[in-house]
Amino acid sequence: MKSVFVWCMLSNILSDVSGYWDTGTTTLEYKRTDTVPRQSFFRWQITQPEYLSAYFYNWDWPEIRRRRRLNVVAGISIDMLNLGVASLLNKRTLITSANYLDPWLNRQRDLRIWALGRQGDNISPYRYRVWRVTRLFPKSLNPEHWHGPRGVHSPRHDVSIIHSLDMIYLYGTPPRRYHYAYRTFLMGKHSELGTDLWFSGSGYEYHTHVRENYKIFFGLVTRDTVVDCSKYLPKWWGKFICFKNLHRYVGVPNGGGLYSSDWITGIGCFEIRYNQDKIMVFTDLRYYMDYVHLQAFLYSGQYYEYAYPQWGARYGTFYDSNYNDPYIPWWMVQEDQYPLGKKK
Repeated sequence: MKSVFVWCMLSNILSDVSGYWDTGTTTLEYKRTDTVPRQSFFRWQITQPEYLSAYFYNWDWPEIRRRRRLNVVAGISIDMLNLGVASLLNKRTLITSANYLDPWLNRQRDLRIWALGRQGDNISPYRYRVWRVTRLFPKSLNPEHWHGPRGVHSPRHDVSIIHSLDMIYLYGTPPRRYHYAYRTFLMGKHSELGTDLWFSGSGYEYHTHVRENYKIFFGLVTRDTVVDCSKYLPKWWGKFICFKNLHRYVGVPNGGGLYSSDWITGIGCFEIRYNQDKIMVFTDLRYYMDYVHLQAFLYSGQYYEYAYPQWGARYGTFYDSNYNDPYIPWWMVQEDQYPLGKKK
């Protein structure tokens, strides 16, 4: 009886300990907060179909509708490492910050894009390959433009464009029933911030959220929390939009967008602390709109090269009589050559 009691006590104490004779370890088991296994590196906040609002009126539908706007956010990873997030501009182009991608620019083809899939579930997205990552401007080599504990990040022109090798599945209209991927829109150069301001990211809300870096959340900001960036930052660092971190988030989302309703206005850059104030700093995209259109533009040769590589090679008349030149509708060519819309 005594041995049974001792065995029960030991089993309760060591229930969370994994002891293996081959490894010789008794490391405590890692407690996961997920109850449903995820099929991807990233997970979006779950939403509900809009027609259920007539039956379940007691649910927090404003919150559910805000979560649905996260379908414009895609995750970026390499190997087994989650890097950050980007915003979907169309089926070929994404926009994000450049600092977290700088160490991996020599392995651009190994980057992967995770966007919501056709199943419309928050745990079953599609994975796409990356064709090219373009930083709008080269990284500044001036030490006065660097920041961080090791001085490896430069907030100056922290914007990059990602072109997908695969065509991203995007829904044509804002989805209301399922959680399909959708696109965001670039804000005008002279547009003002609206009242419906929010941002998104995969690691900013609390320390576990930053460490796991795969749960895509959103946060709300208001116009009255906007502060003058020149009070906290040198003017030669760049053009920014600064907010007071009233919710005391532990950081700024890595590459996450700042949106005014459905229009992307800024990109998460860094956070500064001045006395007791915590300031969230976003790169102001309104100053970069012409350069974004320029870098997102695809020439005809580039279009055939990466969108249809099997059609890009022309063998000549004596080989196949040029029969390998297929017919591609002009509207498809125009849509991919001007992914952000042809400028007037």
